[in-house]
Amino acid sequence: MISRKTPFEQIKFLIQQKNILPEELILQLPKRWRRVGTVGILELKPEILPWKEKIGEKYLEVLTEFTTIIRKTGTTKTTIRTPAFEILAGKHETVTLHKELGSKFWVDALRLTFSSGNHMERQRLINIVEEGEKVIDMFACVGNLSIPVSVHHPESKVIGIEINQYAHSFLERNIRENKLKTRYKAILGDNQEKTPKNYSDRVLMGYFELSTKQLEVAIASLKQDKGGTIHTHGLTTIKNPFDWRTQIKKIVEERYPNFKMKKAKKNIIKSVAPGVDHFVDDIAISNRR
Repeated sequence: MISRKTPFEQIKFLIQQKNILPEELILQLPKRWRRVGTVGILELKPEILPWKEKIGEKYLEVLTEFTTIIRKTGTTKTTIRTPAFEILAGKHETVTLHKELGSKFWVDALRLTFSSGNHMERQRLINIVEEGEKVIDMFACVGNLSIPVSVHHPESKVIGIEINQYAHSFLERNIRENKLKTRYKAILGDNQEKTPKNYSDRVLMGYFELSTKQLEVAIASLKQDKGGTIHTHGLTTIKNPFDWRTQIKKIVEERYPNFKMKKAKKNIIKSVAPGVDHFVDDIAISNRR
């Protein structure tokens, strides 16, 4: 039987064959990569950055499903959540169509956030949302978390709020692409000002650096006679465990006598660094009656 090389083994062979890297650095090459449509995303260790463009070219040569290879250069920053990427090889057009879970996402993989590592969380939301729910996505971006919910729950109503005008334009495009105009409403603006009150059964908060005001707004958006579930995201470590429960419990006790925190469940989405996990907390809030 002929043994076929894996894509990584092919990449490694080409890099060794062309003497692109010193032999002692070959083990630093990334064995995994992320995909957003036709864009491949690498994370390179500092030791091999001097050869980053040539490395990118070899990954592109083997991974023929990609037209562009980019690399992560830092963390997502600013209120409008701008990711830090640079192009290593291939086309400089990074607007691409990503297909996942029966949904279609147009996204600029270089300038907007879309984590393929959140696939299981998108699937989980599809599974736990009940038909007919009203859902608010306070950090919608291009519809990363909420488009699949709307696609798979035709009787539900979704509101997606996005402050970044560029991301909002893709959100509107994805609503049209997935034929969701009658059940998904996109709002451009600050979620601290644009989130409707007394409306939702479920609130998605897919952002790590939440403000107290945003937590207050999320609670106010729940149906006041019933309550609902708030999904908060964050980063946590074993040495420094973290969640938003304490802040939410304090807000509920001080400002919402009709509510009580019923239960909370933490779900680990993925590891983002050694000892650091991206989590989502499902926080159920109910009416006291």
